[in-house]
Amino acid sequence: MTRYNPSFELTVADVDLIETALHQTKDVLSKRHLSREHLASLEGAGNNGKAQDLSETMQKIHDLLGKLHNQKVFFRPQNEVYLGG
Repeated sequence: MTRYNPSFELTVADVDLIETALHQTKDVLSKRHLSREHLASLEGAGNNGKAQDLSETMQKIHDLLGKLHNQKVFFRPQNEVYLGG
């Protein structure tokens, strides 16, 4: 029986690449979801499931990006004035 590997060896650059790819995928799906042509094609009978699948995929990507963001550790300089932005 197969099982999941509980240990991952990803570098910060790897995680950054994954995050960038997720943002780009989310942008593409969002534009497709909002395009008039796509919405018109989904109005046909039986295509309502496609719109639902697209929304679910976008929600999963959004949730995963949130998990990645929440695991980041943001540092503030201790000996300098912090200029947030």
